[in-house]
Amino acid sequence: MAVRAQQRGGLSTALIALLPAAIIVVLVGLFLAFNPIASLREVPPVEAVAFEQTVLTPNRIELRIRNDGPDEVTIAQVLVNDAYWAHTIGDPTLGRLETTTVAIPYPWDDGLPLSIALLTSTGVTITHDVEVAALTPRTDARTIGIYVLLGLYIGVIPVAVGLFWLPALRRASDRWLGFFLAFTLGLLAFLLIDAFAEGLEFAAQTAAVLDGLLLFAISALAAAMALVALGDRLGRETGSAGQPRALTGLALAYFIAAGIGLHNLGEGLAVGAALAAGEVALGTFLVLGFAIHNTTEGLAIVAPIRSKAARPALWHFVALGALAGAPTIAGALAGGFTLSPAWSAVAFGIATGTIAQVIWAVGRSAGRDGALRSSFGLLGFLGGLLFMYATGLLAG
Repeated sequence: MAVRAQQRGGLSTALIALLPAAIIVVLVGLFLAFNPIASLREVPPVEAVAFEQTVLTPNRIELRIRNDGPDEVTIAQVLVNDAYWAHTIGDPTLGRLETTTVAIPYPWDDGLPLSIALLTSTGVTITHDVEVAALTPRTDARTIGIYVLLGLYIGVIPVAVGLFWLPALRRASDRWLGFFLAFTLGLLAFLLIDAFAEGLEFAAQTAAVLDGLLLFAISALAAAMALVALGDRLGRETGSAGQPRALTGLALAYFIAAGIGLHNLGEGLAVGAALAAGEVALGTFLVLGFAIHNTTEGLAIVAPIRSKAARPALWHFVALGALAGAPTIAGALAGGFTLSPAWSAVAFGIATGTIAQVIWAVGRSAGRDGALRSSFGLLGFLGGLLFMYATGLLAG
């Protein structure tokens, strides 16, 4: 009887809790059905369209567009290089947030710019420019293989090479160990600034109705909170005051590798997008720059396991290299075939939140012995920032 009474009490509590939500749903439905403020509006509709993806194939242009305004918009005509052009469209009338594809049979010239304009039913012209027309990579086995190879070359291999700094770290004096730990923090701080700047750039390119800045911020906070939970799980030991200890050793190495891996996802996006847009020269510099740039990330990963007392098994180094480098492959594929500003803002938001939390974890670990407060430690931190800046110039 007591159990049944408890169940009935729980059910009644749930129903009471759902009552306000039900009332809100009814009120919103009534407002949308009758729309009492519609008669107050005497201004023209606000029409806006966001161009989310442009696909160029031989003698054909495909545009994926989204209604980026509060009002319905109807596409009436299409102009290419100031001339009206025949086209097909999935649905010419788009409601709020709706998407469609515009296909234009047009003999575009490789390497030349394209100016595309959509004319709405109310006479509003919405333009989209392609600075350099280039064939969009096809989704076939050969192209996928090239992007996978690029991801290995700029992510997995450089990070794996950087792991070979471990023997040198184990032979270093305590003073130099503090220097390299601070150097690691400098590397991570640079990655944080880089991910933050890239995220804001993609947020600005996102359709206004999707609010790219909010997507970026939510992703960053969610990633940071997820890593906090992971850190608590990895560092279950408690100190004398009952508080979780700062992550150290292999657990901290995995923590750093996870943060670097999410940042490298963004680097893969950049390379894939550059190649998909036909910017082969830029893509080549990005590949070479990131390959050199990412070698130092291996140093950041092995710095916490420099102690001679702890000798992790070989498979740990394979796992660390894959965790930090393999996301570059996924990023290159996404950037080459399905890149959109909204998803890129999310990716860099995740990278920003993750790296910020990794910096906090590394700082807690390094702060225990005062390595960061010494002049040698400050020199290492600045050295890490400047080194990443110098190698980053190759990827600019």
